Amino acid sequence: MIISPERWGKIKVSKHHYALTLAKRGNVVYYLNPPSISGPFSINVKNVRQNLKIINYRTFLRGSNRFPMVIRRYIHGYLANKIIKTIDKSIDITWSFDPSSFQYLDAFGAKLNIYHAVDVHKSRFEKAIVKYADIIFATSEKILERYNKTDKLKFKINHGLAENFLSFDKNIDGFIKNKNRLKVGYVGNLHYKYLDENTLKDIITRNPLVDFYFIGPYEESNIKIRKNNENFVEFLKILPNVILIGVVASEDLNGYLKHFDTFLMCYSGDKNISEMANPHKILEFLSTGKVIVSHYIDEYKNYTDIICMSKNNNNLGKLFKKVVSNLDYYNNDIKKYNRLKFAKKNTYKRQLNKIEKIMTSIGLKFE
Repeated sequence: MIISPERWGKIKVSKHHYALTLAKRGNVVYYLNPPSISGPFSINVKNVRQNLKIINYRTFLRGSNRFPMVIRRYIHGYLANKIIKTIDKSIDITWSFDPSSFQYLDAFGAKLNIYHAVDVHKSRFEKAIVKYADIIFATSEKILERYNKTDKLKFKINHGLAENFLSFDKNIDGFIKNKNRLKVGYVGNLHYKYLDENTLKDIITRNPLVDFYFIGPYEESNIKIRKNNENFVEFLKILPNVILIGVVASEDLNGYLKHFDTFLMCYSGDKNISEMANPHKILEFLSTGKVIVSHYIDEYKNYTDIICMSKNNNNLGKLFKKVVSNLDYYNNDIKKYNRLKFAKKNTYKRQLNKIEKIMTSIGLKFE
């Protein structure tokens, strides 16, 4: 049972990819979507792939996180029991990426309960879920440090790369506006609260001969969106050197990435170090071999040979200018090889093998 804060849909991040990889290797996977907030109480199960089923449910009580844990335990137990009865299967492993729901991991009666932190969450929810987890995984040292006070076993596991990003047989090029101009790829939610819109606006306007392609939600998607940065999105729509592509299915994304000369990341990584310590999309960019210009990313501070980072966002514009003016150097064959080599070492299949070895070494079964 994978408990996710993001719904199943076109956009896939770590939770979706772990579900797909587990199903592919023969595990029967139930992917629990976050609860619906309207309609009557209900639970339904949908087959999406071999060995992979999606569970949608409407909770009977909103705002349960406001209650003390003793009451939440009862609510979680009731919901979990209803879900188990609906799927008519027992759960061996509960694997949660979402501390805001089912903090009482024992509710599903699994033999093993995992909490996997890929983002920074509210500490009061995390304290509750950590209490009931058998083991904790995190995607960065900065996130792992948040659990220093717990005696639970905890390990860092880097983000993963889906296998399709190592196969560039897809060729999607109809979106290219001008093949003779330098093409910069930007992938991400434009309403993300940590977007450094002022720095990004400055980079785009100071490079009018460079085309910037934005892939990712700026309207509705299966990824939760709060409409931050709306004025900035409207500003992008009128710029002649900006192309807003919108949501692209994860299975097709590699067919777009291959056409870019470089990639740009522009979050407030210099100020929100823990939150920006290891963005998921880095490995997808590295799989192309192309250079990445980025804000500070703590997990890659020792990998300056494969990513170009600015410790301070005030200097990100200068770094971008330097890189795009010397693309032959930054995209030479040796650098491309090193980026691809790093990406290949971090596929989801390899990350699952690492997790399995960790569990075996400490006497936990991963079946």
